[in-house]
Amino acid sequence: MIKVLRMMQWDMRLQARQFLFVANAVSTAVICGFVLILPMSPLPVPVASALIFTDPALIGMAFVGAIVLMEKDTGVISAIGTTPSPSWVYVFSKAATLSFSGFLSGLAVAWVALGDQFDVGLMLLALTLSNIVAVLIGFAGVARAPSMNALMIYLLYGTVILFLPLLVHFSVAPTGAAWIFGVIPSYAMLLAFNGAADPASLSMGEWIYAIGYQLVWIAIGWRWAMREFRAYIISSG
Repeated sequence: MIKVLRMMQWDMRLQARQFLFVANAVSTAVICGFVLILPMSPLPVPVASALIFTDPALIGMAFVGAIVLMEKDTGVISAIGTTPSPSWVYVFSKAATLSFSGFLSGLAVAWVALGDQFDVGLMLLALTLSNIVAVLIGFAGVARAPSMNALMIYLLYGTVILFLPLLVHFSVAPTGAAWIFGVIPSYAMLLAFNGAADPASLSMGEWIYAIGYQLVWIAIGWRWAMREFRAYIISSG
């Protein structure tokens, strides 16, 4: 536990030194500003949930990739690889600190988009799960990027896939196609945000899917992130 706490403290100092918190605040302010200028009051639930979803998606894909690449380039990960700390401590610390940042910024977007018209407990649960899923997948997905150019390509592909369920979310794709897009974990995130904004809008089956599928992806993301860390980060760091 002491190793985990020390790693988390170190990660937060590093993220502050690299202006991650500033970048997160700016991106959140941009989203909130966009919400405020929309000519809709109150904001429709699908629009609000999509905007809330944007924050963990951004942190999970872009921020974690930039941090890992920076640590590889500066030799930080090489040093970590020579310490007696187990690999999971590094991955856990990244997931915890970045998820917490995304949780706070997502909550800010939720307050601006919905005011107090949402279920606080369900929103906290949805934000917690979605941020952990996004960070773990983002970590694993960018682990093989050898350079910033490669990272941008990885992020482009990952973002396109992550945002595909918006086609069903906004009824652009046929409702019957939901089972196809439902394989992508971001569909469960969007559904959970819908339910947090309007609990009665989801059936029991949809709630089980929205929460349960994210838990499944946390397990998948953890194993995937650990494998990628050992194979492509420590080995190349």
